[in-house]
Amino acid sequence: MAQYKLPYQRPGIFGIVVAAILWGFSGIAAQELFQHYQLQSTWLAAVRVAGAGILLALWAGPRGRTQSLRRFTTDKRRLITIIVFGVVALDGVQITFFLAIAHGTAVSATLLQFTSPVLILGWVSLRRFKAPRPLLVVLTAAALAGVFLVVTGGSSAGLAIPLTGVAWGLISAGFTALYNLLPTELLSKHNAEVVVAGAFLVGSVALLPWLILNAPAGFSTPELLMVLFVIVGGTAVPFLLYLSALATVAPLTANVVGTLEPLTAAIASLFLFNLQLSPALIAGVALVLGSVVGLSLFDRNHKLPPKELETPTR
Repeated sequence: MAQYKLPYQRPGIFGIVVAAILWGFSGIAAQELFQHYQLQSTWLAAVRVAGAGILLALWAGPRGRTQSLRRFTTDKRRLITIIVFGVVALDGVQITFFLAIAHGTAVSATLLQFTSPVLILGWVSLRRFKAPRPLLVVLTAAALAGVFLVVTGGSSAGLAIPLTGVAWGLISAGFTALYNLLPTELLSKHNAEVVVAGAFLVGSVALLPWLILNAPAGFSTPELLMVLFVIVGGTAVPFLLYLSALATVAPLTANVVGTLEPLTAAIASLFLFNLQLSPALIAGVALVLGSVVGLSLFDRNHKLPPKELETPTR
């Protein structure tokens, strides 16, 4: 447990704080692009993956990671795994998350995606043939109750956001769980930076049709700046900050600090999208984030292996 007390942990935690805030603003920028500029969500996902993949690879190259990237092509099993990871998991997360924003809001999409730890711990319990502990059941129920309050506004009359937004958000949570579980073997043999850069590059190839076919005819200056922010400030930079922080910060701590992402989206939405605070919304956000923190702290003696928790999900 000494790693939790390392004196050089503070810069790493600061990096994760900045990364979570940037990810939160990335969702806000995406909502603005979808609502006011009618940008295609699939195109934004494609350009985000492609742009961030190039930037991450350029970062990894000078730092001696190029040989590790090439090593994927020499091992058939690892190559298949990185292809599935990039095309299915990473692309799935990006596309469904942006679709959840386009059909709902950045706040609802982020909170729904943040229920993925419930799915991860549920899968691990099944894999280990162990019945979930009572505390896990309580935390899962709290997360589901929080989601219910967010998507219904606390009313039984109907949904506060469209059903399609809820559906895409839940599908995004499923892909996020897969994204965290799939690369366990790769992370045991490669640096996380290399795995993520390789996945982005592979994923960008699969998204080329959407990148070309759904490209807008032109950009206004504000639109271009927001797209660039999604690629650089909302993807490449926070990924690098997060990955660098994992050298000194425990994955459990990183997960807890990461809850700043939906909080950032909620606070920004108050000013930019006139989000109406209601007791149901506040309670829902508190339940979801509280459950995520609780699940991260759940049973340290039987927690997920660190490699299953150290891949950023956004």
